[in-house]
Amino acid sequence: MISDQEVLEIARKIEDANNIDIKKTIEKAATAGYLGEEHFYCTVIEDGGLTHTVPEILGDRYKSQPLDNLYFDIISKSLDLDGIYISLGYCASNLIIPEEECSEIIEYDDYDLDEDEYEYLVEYNLITADSVKKFRVYAEEGIASHERTEDVGLIINIIEKEYKAYFALRSTDQCMSSFRVLPFSTKYQKEHPLSFKNPINKILIEMINETIVLN
Repeated sequence: MISDQEVLEIARKIEDANNIDIKKTIEKAATAGYLGEEHFYCTVIEDGGLTHTVPEILGDRYKSQPLDNLYFDIISKSLDLDGIYISLGYCASNLIIPEEECSEIIEYDDYDLDEDEYEYLVEYNLITADSVKKFRVYAEEGIASHERTEDVGLIINIIEKEYKAYFALRSTDQCMSSFRVLPFSTKYQKEHPLSFKNPINKILIEMINETIVLN
């Protein structure tokens, strides 16, 4: 597992979104097969933090929209308004994925309690377009995972005439989405769901970094 410092270096590197090939990153993200329709992998953010899919903007939220010129024209225009969100990483405890289909199996070993205090081993599948990793940790450690309706990705928008990108956790409820930007602050301990020290976030950030297509 990468170090805290390496996580911070990744966050600093991707902040300059001019280095990211947004079109190719969206196209690659859509191959993950986790959200279903390709157009779900990038949504448009409006003032107030609500999101809309491209089909919604075109007037029919239930219509499938290919990743064509019209799609990317809307995405491009949205970058200069309130920005976009690209969904890139998923933590799933409800999926059964055979070990042979995982690129890596990670067993957490940075425990704070004594060995005899652990009883319940929890398993999570961490998924990106590039790979699937299996993460195991004892529940007694208190490491917070993500909900089934949450995913990790990038918010990209324009700030002072520069495109900026930030890691964020998206929560979806009844077709509404809200975002929490990962703070990358030492105030958040590893048990917090937004902490960069949280091993689930660390692994996903490393995996997402490998998925992002750079110019």
